[in-house]
Amino acid sequence: MKAALFLLTFYLISVFPASASENSHTEETSTAHIADLYSDLESFDVTLYSDKPEDNLNLEVLLVRPMGTNEKTLDRQVFSIDSIPVNKQVIKVGFWNAGSSERGAYKIKARLLEGNEVLSESEYNFAYGTNSASRLQVNDLVANSQGISVALSPKEASLFDIEYMLVNGSDVVYATKAEKLSLTSVPDIFSAPWGTLLENNKEYAGRVKIQVYSPDKEVISSAERFTARDDAEITDIYKDETGASATVYGRSQVPFEGKLVFSVYKLKANSEKGNSSLVESVQQRVPVLLNNDDETVEVAWSHRLPEGIYRLEIELLGNDGDVTEHRETVIESDLSQNSSVSLVNNTTSENETSDDNGLPGFSAAALVSGLATVFIFFRNKI
Repeated sequence: MKAALFLLTFYLISVFPASASENSHTEETSTAHIADLYSDLESFDVTLYSDKPEDNLNLEVLLVRPMGTNEKTLDRQVFSIDSIPVNKQVIKVGFWNAGSSERGAYKIKARLLEGNEVLSESEYNFAYGTNSASRLQVNDLVANSQGISVALSPKEASLFDIEYMLVNGSDVVYATKAEKLSLTSVPDIFSAPWGTLLENNKEYAGRVKIQVYSPDKEVISSAERFTARDDAEITDIYKDETGASATVYGRSQVPFEGKLVFSVYKLKANSEKGNSSLVESVQQRVPVLLNNDDETVEVAWSHRLPEGIYRLEIELLGNDGDVTEHRETVIESDLSQNSSVSLVNNTTSENETSDDNGLPGFSAAALVSGLATVFIFFRNKI
């Protein structure tokens, strides 16, 4: 009996701690946290991550300058975080208004808050204007409605990654990364198109974040603001006396929903614009275009243009009705009115011709055929 009680007690002691450990692990909760942080004196980005859905949070970011044992706050920005999806990064980007570009050490402090409770905080130290030269230099950056391009020159051979970001307010709405790029001794340009739709007349920022891996990990960033515009161009034109066509090529990630206006003017003796009269004008909608898309739009004149020289004007109108492009060319028609009438008169069928000495529509072949039938009939009778 004592032996059985001892074995039962030993079993319970060995089981309970394991069960408690498993329960504490499953009941553990994890919250959103700051996964990455970067800053220079121009801009910064904070990467947030959570393994469970979070919403209604705030992100506080400070730019400070160490002053001995004290710190001086140069700028403070607060962002509302509506939601952080499960297992998905959320990147917030901000632009400093520090009013200072003094050489020395700086620090960025970030805190993720739920009400007054601090869920996560992080710091990032960087220097500005130091003597340590970067292995890569950003010579120029262009961001527009099509995409983003950055010109880089190396101070020595380098391998690096470039992350391209499209920023709307403080949100990164599109990001793409090119890895294991290289420069040896010659400058080069690196580009990426936007892989998302843009809103017409809206301001965005294009930003690049370049990471060099050796000998030490180094990050360089640069940004440029731009206003998205619908844009397209006419690349090809065809025209004759029956109609015209124009091929339109999209040059923006703002959906182009414009129109083409074809106007034909009859030129008078000296062929000047002032001595011409409008013959016909046709307006046609252009199918929706994005960057690198093209469509051909055709129109037909209400009647063939008679003999003469005409001026054709083609206007490409944008989403707001503004003239995106204006093109002019000439149509030369050799179709005279007399020739068109004779074409109609010459379509009379041979079967409809009549002999002056015979019956209308009664041909010689029909007469011979009838006589042959009569001859055969009488021959059989004999």
